[in-house]
Amino acid sequence: MALASGFRVNTNTTSFHTYRSYSSSQAGLEQNIERLSSGLRINRAADDSAGQAISQRMKNQATGMRQAVRNSQQATNYLQTAEGGLNQIHGILSRMRELAVQSSSDGLNTNDRFSIELEYAQLKDEVSRIANSTTYNNMTLINGDRAKDVARTETTPGTADISATEIKSFSVASNVATGDAFEFTSVSANSITLTNKTTGEEQILHQPDGAGFAENDVLNFDDLGITMTLGAGYDGIADNDDGFTITQGDFVTMQVGADNDAAHARADSSDADHSAVTENRITLNISDATAKGLGISDSQVSDLADSQRAINALDSAIEKVNDERGNIGALQNRFEFAVSNLQSSLQNTEASRSTILDADFALEAAGMAKNQILTQSGTAMLAQANQISQNVLSLLK
Repeated sequence: MALASGFRVNTNTTSFHTYRSYSSSQAGLEQNIERLSSGLRINRAADDSAGQAISQRMKNQATGMRQAVRNSQQATNYLQTAEGGLNQIHGILSRMRELAVQSSSDGLNTNDRFSIELEYAQLKDEVSRIANSTTYNNMTLINGDRAKDVARTETTPGTADISATEIKSFSVASNVATGDAFEFTSVSANSITLTNKTTGEEQILHQPDGAGFAENDVLNFDDLGITMTLGAGYDGIADNDDGFTITQGDFVTMQVGADNDAAHARADSSDADHSAVTENRITLNISDATAKGLGISDSQVSDLADSQRAINALDSAIEKVNDERGNIGALQNRFEFAVSNLQSSLQNTEASRSTILDADFALEAAGMAKNQILTQSGTAMLAQANQISQNVLSLLK
């Protein structure tokens, strides 16, 4: 039982105690109203400083993942555009092969072959036109700008690398592994042997007409995924010395995560080293689908021998297009799984953030009811406490 405070006028301790309880109830009521009106448990850092910091980090993660989902969807559209161009090229190659088969028969006269060659040449030009005009957001896709590249090398230290005079240009299929090393193991006037030193595979190309190779001849090592154009000094290629290594080239980067892979530079591709795949980026290449990149730029059907060789060249080109479409299809599936994973992570992140940040309406409504009663009773009791000091007047009568 508390001791009586006596008859004091200047200091009404009972009123002070009542006012303190009233103020606490009023502050709680105001907080309940604020939370119920905003729907948030944390409206300022003072409400929960640690929770506010955690929820803001989660918010940044959630907004980043939403953008990553959009990035992945745009990447799928990017690939669909490329596949659409390759689909048209595939149709053209099929028609060109039909013409080559037709021209491989001796039952045609000169005028017939001229007509076939005319259509064949037009279709070949159309292949390159489609490859150069297939774009997404003004970016070319299948003309070799986004294909893998090569670094020219030599085996013997101190000797010169293979030059552009010897090999003018290379085209690398997307399914050739980055880092694979190739070497010319045999070079003669009528045959060239290229070996993948990494896998041990090799392929020999022969010049069947006996005239020997010449400048601007397109060599299609289709088994190895390499196409090259010979230069005037191709005979200067040194056996078992000159070669090249596959590089990632000017690859496409798609951001599919909310964070940056700080351990990986911009120049790092996600498939260069599968032991260190980037977590937030997917990089990809699309090989050259021009007539030159497909190895058919110098093919023709003007005579029987050329027509027969054109069939082989077109078979290789069609296989390369099929491989590239398969590569694009695999990437599309990969992006679809990336989107699904991002959406799952986003859902869980938002659920966790809601637990920290959002108000529990049932709890706040119960708290508001309690504080309303306490505030009302506190107001009434404060009036009673203020009357206690009036009792001292009875002593003065």
